[in-house]
Amino acid sequence: MRAIQSFLPNPRHTEIHRIFVQAKPAEAWQVARHFDAAEIPWVKLLFDIRTLPERFAGKHEGHEPMSVGVDEVVKNGSGFMLLTETPGKEVVVGSVGQFWHLNIPFNRISPEDFTDFTEPGWGKLAWAIAVEPYLEGSTVSIELRTTATDERSWNKLSNYFRFIGVGSHLIRSAAMKHLEALLGKMKLPDDASMPLPGDEIIANSRYAITHDVVIEAPVSLVWRYLMQLGCDRAGWYSIDLLDHGGLPSMDFLNPEWTDRHPGDRLSATLALDSFFDVYQVETNRHFVIGGESEKAHGLLSPFKMTWAFVLEPIGEDATRLLVRARMKAAPAWAEWLAGNVFYPPVHGLMSGVQLKTIKQLAERDAHSRKEEMLVLEKID
Repeated sequence: MRAIQSFLPNPRHTEIHRIFVQAKPAEAWQVARHFDAAEIPWVKLLFDIRTLPERFAGKHEGHEPMSVGVDEVVKNGSGFMLLTETPGKEVVVGSVGQFWHLNIPFNRISPEDFTDFTEPGWGKLAWAIAVEPYLEGSTVSIELRTTATDERSWNKLSNYFRFIGVGSHLIRSAAMKHLEALLGKMKLPDDASMPLPGDEIIANSRYAITHDVVIEAPVSLVWRYLMQLGCDRAGWYSIDLLDHGGLPSMDFLNPEWTDRHPGDRLSATLALDSFFDVYQVETNRHFVIGGESEKAHGLLSPFKMTWAFVLEPIGEDATRLLVRARMKAAPAWAEWLAGNVFYPPVHGLMSGVQLKTIKQLAERDAHSRKEEMLVLEKID
């Protein structure tokens, strides 16, 4: 679990920006930890505009040039504090303030009091830079978490972020692009050509579709949502009108649905008249289902397909989910038509919605760090 989650465990809003770079973790940490966003000209301009009221009032004269690095942000009197730092891995900065005011009043509590501070009338924010090894290089992330100590303050903070949040988001995005250029953008493996578990089931398949998504949640949590797939459980997390009889897929985890086993059957329909077979299960790693028929299957007879869900950890608290569907059928012309014309757009649409939904639900649960999720991680 990232340190920022212990300092602000139940944020009302979370944003995470992540990049994959060629640099080794030690180099990536040095550059990211000491990066100054004011090096980006238009970012410096935004901060200069922010100080215009002080300049007009004559209160900004003699100040040092604006710098937006960690050390400068947490210097004495800034209102921001260094909550914790694990050199080479993560640094966390926090603040308690009434951020919706032009000249922000800060509550200068100690880092030790930050987590449990609940006095009404204040907003709380924490942001972190984290570096972790990934493949031959590194992954660098910037995470922002915000909340407030009461509903009235949250409403004020929300309204403020509706305006300032656009610029804040752009600054973080620009900073990450700049870091990516400095550290060298990593070329990730080609999803379509990389071998995945389950490929061997239809070794000579000429038609395969692969999708992937990065989910800011631990592998163990994403895995739980995969274990709920099927109309006999939570649904397919896709277009429910088409594949779940219009019944919404469940948006929470059922504690009883924690595993599947080879030989199990997943219902493809609510009528329980069509099924997928479970071919392979390796907990927190991959889940392969599929089906085959020697009888007429529309224009395709015989027909065989596999559907693989593969989880790849990104550091300690994020996941890359890859999904691949493969097929083989006869006659050849019907297989070509299905593999090139019909299935790519249909499966592409359905799989895209499915991955987006699983990402949203898993990230929601990970960001809230519900007690049951923490227990789950300890068990795994």
